[in-house]
Amino acid sequence: MIIKTLRLLAAALFVAFAVPAAAQTSVDEAERGIVRVVVILQTSEGRMLYGSGSGFVVGPNLVVTNAHVVAPARQRAEYGVAIVPPEGDGLIPATIIRYSPLSELALLEFRGGPDLPALTISTVEPHPGDGVVALGYPDVDYQGTTGSDLLRPSPPSRTSGQIASLRDRAPTGDEIPTINHQAVISSGSSGGPLLDDCGRVIGVNSWHVSGQDTRETRGVSTRANQLLQFLDEAGVTPTLSDERCLSFTERIEAERAQTIQALQTQNEELASKLETADRLTRIAVVILIGGTLALFVAVCVLGAFVLSTRRRNGHAAAAHPDQPQIHHEPEPFEAPHRKRHGVLAIMGAAAVAVILIVAVGIALLRMGGEGQSAQVAIAPEFTGSIVCTLDRAASTGAQGVSDMSFTASGNLCVNERTLYAPLDNGARYRRAIVLGEARALDVLTINPSNGEFHRERYPLDDAAFAAANEAVSSSVVGRGCQGDPQAVATRNETLMQFAQGEPSQRLIWRCQARN
Repeated sequence: MIIKTLRLLAAALFVAFAVPAAAQTSVDEAERGIVRVVVILQTSEGRMLYGSGSGFVVGPNLVVTNAHVVAPARQRAEYGVAIVPPEGDGLIPATIIRYSPLSELALLEFRGGPDLPALTISTVEPHPGDGVVALGYPDVDYQGTTGSDLLRPSPPSRTSGQIASLRDRAPTGDEIPTINHQAVISSGSSGGPLLDDCGRVIGVNSWHVSGQDTRETRGVSTRANQLLQFLDEAGVTPTLSDERCLSFTERIEAERAQTIQALQTQNEELASKLETADRLTRIAVVILIGGTLALFVAVCVLGAFVLSTRRRNGHAAAAHPDQPQIHHEPEPFEAPHRKRHGVLAIMGAAAVAVILIVAVGIALLRMGGEGQSAQVAIAPEFTGSIVCTLDRAASTGAQGVSDMSFTASGNLCVNERTLYAPLDNGARYRRAIVLGEARALDVLTINPSNGEFHRERYPLDDAAFAAANEAVSSSVVGRGCQGDPQAVATRNETLMQFAQGEPSQRLIWRCQARN
């Protein structure tokens, strides 16, 4: 009882103190994937810094930034592009592999340098009033610095605010879905990410505007749906999240409820194991007691037989002390001989019974121990770093889609964020995701035994999209690997009712663990 109480107190302390700390580190983690993007002019006198902006990692050696940041390098051969990571040795040359001035986005590829984590992109529809964080390298932070200072690794700047409004056009008049927000940005912030409070990308900072008659300034970001379309056309599969970003209070309550549920589940499993072990122990004790009694009876019968034989021999010798003893062979069916055979038969049967009873008792005890071990041990499936190759022949609608990689742990959690629910007794795993910007339902299915990863996309009309979002909001499924797979399965079943007709896209990857 004391140990159980201490465990509950430890869990309560974890919820009270660890959860707020974890909630504050998500944006900090995103900072490790922010880079400065610089344009270098090659002259006869050496390299000169022409301009700089910001960018963020979306995949291995891939960085997104604004098109206008790297536009000079597209126009003249003597201009080059490089990135400066937040840590490491400094300048890393980069190549522009996709450029879209219509969406104000560009994709860079680099080689070498530190291992920079890719940021997660949110597919949840943003709303006015939501909190946002802007990361990047604004020029106002570097007034009075030299060009060499701008080429030196340093952490990005952070500002915060709220979403003011959502618009369908950019300040330039182009039809680009945008977010107007109150986080302060300036020229050097261009290309940096706009994050929600959970550290997930909801936009790319592209402009900052001021009111004509007021001094109010706002940042304007290209929304995530435009970014996802751009990456899809470039063949990049980023890390996505369909989880709604909870407020600080909601996050604490959700984590507390999840911890309590986990403790209750653990207690129920422990009680079940103890009950099974107790039942097997009682059976074993009964069997061992029965075996002991059988052995006791056998010993008593043997003792009685020995005593009766000695007494009979003693009486015979006392009755004729002076007469010579004559050996007498009994007849085959003489009474004493029959008694001896009967006693020996009883003893043999008792011995066999004892051996069998003890063996059965020991076997049951071993079975009980093995059963508990089987319940406690969870065999890891499809774990570690996974690389997947797109099977274009077996896929439909695969234009612009490329190979991908992710990490898998447990049974089965992807990128330490998204828990899948088992299907067919664990033969396959599934997760249904509502894509806010694409207004679609993605059904993701993984088969660890053959390495197949399936993604089926079903478009949603307005009514289905609203109902699916309501189902996601009302579910108790959260981020991370410690959730309840049954809750994920329940949400999957609810969302699968919106997977009507044939999918608009069916993709199949062949995956295997990275050596």
